[in-house]
Amino acid sequence: MNKKINIEFVLGLLILIISLISIIYYSSKINILNKVDTFQVNSSFFDIGNINIGNDVKIKGVKIGEVSGISLDQENFMAIITSSIDQSIKIPNDSIFKISNNGFIGSPYIEIELGVSEESLKSNDYTNNNIDAVSLEEIINNFIFK
Repeated sequence: MNKKINIEFVLGLLILIISLISIIYYSSKINILNKVDTFQVNSSFFDIGNINIGNDVKIKGVKIGEVSGISLDQENFMAIITSSIDQSIKIPNDSIFKISNNGFIGSPYIEIELGVSEESLKSNDYTNNNIDAVSLEEIINNFIFK
């Protein structure tokens, strides 16, 4: 009976340790433990494709932020994407914000092509140069029917 209790105790302790390690690992992945100072940038698009909250914002393939909000402008019916970008990154205000995909079945993200302006975007600024998502269905329809 003593041996059975010891085996159950060891298994319970092992499960507890694995659970704690998993919680620490996943909390670091979702940035609970290491908060990064960010600023918000708003971009308006006619078509955002499959962009969702939490998708990446990248410069030259390097993640610098993520999509933090999506809303609809009631006046002109354009989609407004709010991006949270690392405070240490200075983005020129003439940069181009483009919705891209990681291949055909990859997740969509916002790619920033840097401009040359001396002035950088500040918190809650609106971007001017935005390129909408390109749908594979639209490309095929244009190729077949035109």
